[in-house]
Amino acid sequence: MSGLKNRFNRDKLLMAWGFSYRCLWCGKSGFSAFHHIISPGSPGYQAGKFNSSILNACPIHNHECHLYNPDLHKPENQKMLLNKVLETLVKKGIKFNEKDRKFFKAYKALYGY
Repeated sequence: MSGLKNRFNRDKLLMAWGFSYRCLWCGKSGFSAFHHIISPGSPGYQAGKFNSSILNACPIHNHECHLYNPDLHKPENQKMLLNKVLETLVKKGIKFNEKDRKFFKAYKALYGY
C-alpha cells in the first residue's frame, strides 16, 4: 500500500480503460496497475480529493515501469502522461465530472493546451 489517500473510482476506471491493453509508459501490452501521475512527491502537488480524478490515473506495468522509476516524477514525463491520458479519454468519449474539472484546473500548466 502506497499510503495515498486519493484512490481512483474502480467503476469509472473499468469503463474508461477496460478495453485498453497498452502501458502508457513503455507502449507494450498488458498494463497491470494505475499510477497516480501527480502524487504527494510530485513537484507542484496540490492536496485535494480531486487527485483521485480519472485524469490522474495512468495505466502502466506495475513492476516493469512503475515501481522504483524516478523518471515518472520528472515534470516533462508527468506532462507527457497527463496529456496521453486526457487525449485517450477524450477520444473514448468519457464524460468528465466536477472532480475531473478541478484536477485539470489545478494542474492546467502541465497540459499542452
